[in-house]
Amino acid sequence: MHFLTAAASLLLSALTFIIPVANGQPSPAASCFSCPDTDVGLNILLSFTVPDIITGAFTCVYLESGVCSYDSVTGVLVSLVIDNPLCASAAVDVCLARREERRAKALPRNPKPPSPAAYVPKPRVMQTRKTLRDEKARSRRGSSA
Repeated sequence: MHFLTAAASLLLSALTFIIPVANGQPSPAASCFSCPDTDVGLNILLSFTVPDIITGAFTCVYLESGVCSYDSVTGVLVSLVIDNPLCASAAVDVCLARREERRAKALPRNPKPPSPAAYVPKPRVMQTRKTLRDEKARSRRGSSA
């Protein structure tokens, strides 16, 4: 009886690790493109979808003109869904804007690297440190005696 209980619990614990991995869906790939705010006819963007895993396209829904579909890798208009004459020819590249924002927020870099002379041992400084270390050691020995 104990063997059956142990085997069942072992099987259930193994299934809890296997099932989520087998049923897990891959996340959509990051895209540098987004829907234009308006189409050629100045219709306002209502909604958009994330890139489809199979086709790699995302769709933009505009107020009166309908649906436009763009490739998530190149940003080029895909005319597979509905031929809409008011669709912009390409999606908006948002990665360039993100990079520019990050550069603007970043701290300025030092214009030149540190001088190699900063790392060269300096005999006078080393001698002074040795003298101070020896004096400190002598004073500790003298106070403990």
